[in-house]
Amino acid sequence: MNLNRVAELSAQGAMHAAGLKAFEAREEARSRIYAFEQGTVELSEAMKEEFQANASAWTFFQSQPAGYRKIATWWVISAKQEPTRQRRLRLLMQYSEQGERIPQLRPTPKQKSA
Repeated sequence: MNLNRVAELSAQGAMHAAGLKAFEAREEARSRIYAFEQGTVELSEAMKEEFQANASAWTFFQSQPAGYRKIATWWVISAKQEPTRQRRLRLLMQYSEQGERIPQLRPTPKQKSA
């Protein structure tokens, strides 16, 4: 459900009772948990400085589409523990230095037709 549109749809009378019930029953802690639901997603200053220190990795990362950069950044900063955030940052830098996207965000190869 698009949380930002509930008020607009309600004002238009486009929200049905079941939709309003589902909206009211949602758990706020489980809302806005995905990268696309976040406003600005950025690395901390320390992480950004560490990434920029590796010029080839930073150049590759900056050359990628904004959507990839946002999701990859969210993958790093959304980790619950600092050691995990640091490990993910190192992996992102390693793949970027090699001119590759992180495996989770690489396009899948197209299936060959028989």
